[in-house]
Amino acid sequence: MTRTSSLLTAFAALVVVCLSSSAAPAQDGTSYMPGAPQLSLRHDGPPDTTITVTVSPLAEGVYAAKVNYVWTGWVELPEGLLLIDSGLDERTAKVLADSIRARSGAKPFKYLVNTHAHKDHTGGNAYFVAQGVKVMAQTHAAAVIDSMAKIEAAVHAPGNSNAPPPSPVVRIDRRKALGPASRTVEIIWLGKRAHTDGDLIVYLPKQKVLFAGDLVSNRAVPWMIDSKMDREGWIASVDSLRSKRFASVIHLVPGHGVMERPLDEIAYTWNYLHDAWDRASKIASYGTSIKAFKDWGYLGPYEGNEFYAEVHFMNMRRLYNEALGIKTPGRPGARAYKK
Repeated sequence: MTRTSSLLTAFAALVVVCLSSSAAPAQDGTSYMPGAPQLSLRHDGPPDTTITVTVSPLAEGVYAAKVNYVWTGWVELPEGLLLIDSGLDERTAKVLADSIRARSGAKPFKYLVNTHAHKDHTGGNAYFVAQGVKVMAQTHAAAVIDSMAKIEAAVHAPGNSNAPPPSPVVRIDRRKALGPASRTVEIIWLGKRAHTDGDLIVYLPKQKVLFAGDLVSNRAVPWMIDSKMDREGWIASVDSLRSKRFASVIHLVPGHGVMERPLDEIAYTWNYLHDAWDRASKIASYGTSIKAFKDWGYLGPYEGNEFYAEVHFMNMRRLYNEALGIKTPGRPGARAYKK
């Protein structure tokens, strides 16, 4: 081969490589708001649109459903269905509704209890409201949910001044009971700021089932970044779930993570709240710079658990500041979203 042909061959190969690398750039399929739990770190190709629903029958007419990374559920009542949380958004709400219909038939959607105001638990509200549900929430959370509903309505019907305003959320101060004696549903506020300032639990004493919302996470790092979060109130609320009142519970549905023995789920959250604080407050007392939080914030027992990489280190920053008496605004609206 001549020198000239060798150069031409090398140049052609270089052009092919350059064209190949520029024609198929890697795509960032998912973007994450600060502090948001995420479904995957990265993938090449079109954005992932998969929605997974895992349904667990807990008792006759009582179901838990994990929609992607968020636990929801529903209860069959004589007048219709009571839902516990609505999932991430309208798409996930539709898939959840299909799963419910497949198991509970054509019973009407009657009630929707939001365990708190975070969007990963309320994002599907509008879909179920259109199906006729009455939304219920703790008084402190209800104002936030009402505000989000008005914003969402304005986005979907811009310039339509004749559109009726969304119905206000039914406020629950302390406790509300629904259903017959054989399947009574108790909706309870435990009386303290905890994960947020408006956390509800849903308890069925006869069925021995408790939906804890984000008061309990199991093998998933709790989110301690809400502006109204109170660590001591959260610990007290978790302690109350171990009290005699709830001693008979055999199924405890967490907000995130996996379902196991109720006391093991509760212990995971309780231990994390203590371990994270002990570590952050000790480091703050040493005068170590917060800028090195990814070094000193390491907590080995929780590494590899769901949301450790995404949430844990922001928890540590929050607790470090709290130990120094610095008030932080929190991140009440952060969540994962698709491009």
